[in-house]
Amino acid sequence: MFPRLRKARLFLGWLGLLIAMPFFLWGLASILNIVPSIIQYFGIQGIGIPAMITISGLLLAAVGFWDYD
Repeated sequence: MFPRLRKARLFLGWLGLLIAMPFFLWGLASILNIVPSIIQYFGIQGIGIPAMITISGLLLAAVGFWDYD
């Protein structure tokens, strides 16, 4: 019904995944001891920063990939 809206939502979905992916990969690489962990870099008090960015990206991806048509 709205092809432009569908393309915009798809773009937002991929953008959200691109926002969330670096912190996911960083967490995976830190488990394998390739890079320092997120907690070592941000500290316990600052862990909310990457968590907020990751959750925002995943919420944006959920809205972008939501198929309600």
